[in-house]
Amino acid sequence: MVKIAIASGKGGTGKTTLAVNLAYFNGVDLFDLDVEEPNCHLFIKGEKREEIVCRKVPSIDESRCDYCGICRDVCEFHAIVVLKDKIYVMPELCHSCGACSYFCSKRAIEEVEIPIGKIVEVNSKIKLTYGILNVGETTPVPIIKQVKKKIKGDAIIDCPPGTSCPMVESVRDADYCILVCEPTPFSLHDLKLAMSVLDKLEVSYGVVINKHGLPFNIEDKIDADIIGRIPFSKRIAESYSRGELLHDYADLFREIYEVIKCRLQ
Repeated sequence: MVKIAIASGKGGTGKTTLAVNLAYFNGVDLFDLDVEEPNCHLFIKGEKREEIVCRKVPSIDESRCDYCGICRDVCEFHAIVVLKDKIYVMPELCHSCGACSYFCSKRAIEEVEIPIGKIVEVNSKIKLTYGILNVGETTPVPIIKQVKKKIKGDAIIDCPPGTSCPMVESVRDADYCILVCEPTPFSLHDLKLAMSVLDKLEVSYGVVINKHGLPFNIEDKIDADIIGRIPFSKRIAESYSRGELLHDYADLFREIYEVIKCRLQ
């Protein structure tokens, strides 16, 4: 089982373009972990199956609570506020670790499940699995973890942009990561941040340059293996805007996949 993550230091670099076409033209299952704004399903269409995702948060039985404050003290995320005769839970800060319930000597805390989003599976030429975070929810990581549990074989993973917790969770146990950048100073800056994260996680990576041909020379400034280049093309932009796969460039995406397989040998 080989897991290839597609990430980028910033949004809009062409990460999904690469992920969708790399998966489709190499017959590999695709997983969209950008659960706050998934869009692989705009290109891979088919029969859908949905599954609700929940997470656990504490519910306080104040008839048992003596307001000792131990739950507040053991909560590393400050999700519980204890006053003299009242206790408040802030679900948006809770990370569902269960410490408050475990340490409550009065058994006044029960963990209850609340829905935070859903997982959608699409059966097409390839299988697409993606998560959707409910509007208003603040932490996408629980859904990302649930989507990753669906990976059973070789997988292309479309990761969230940036270098924060969602991206880290998405690339953490990948066998290889492709960082997508474009020839601009902003993309170069954020690419270096993403490279730093992958170095710390000890995940092997290479770079694919999207919109190759723009005047800014980025290749001499990248201290990493460049494994592919997607040309700057109006035709590609038009196809993407229509939700179409890049059939004219299928060989390019097959070549990139072969390069990765060679790197992993």
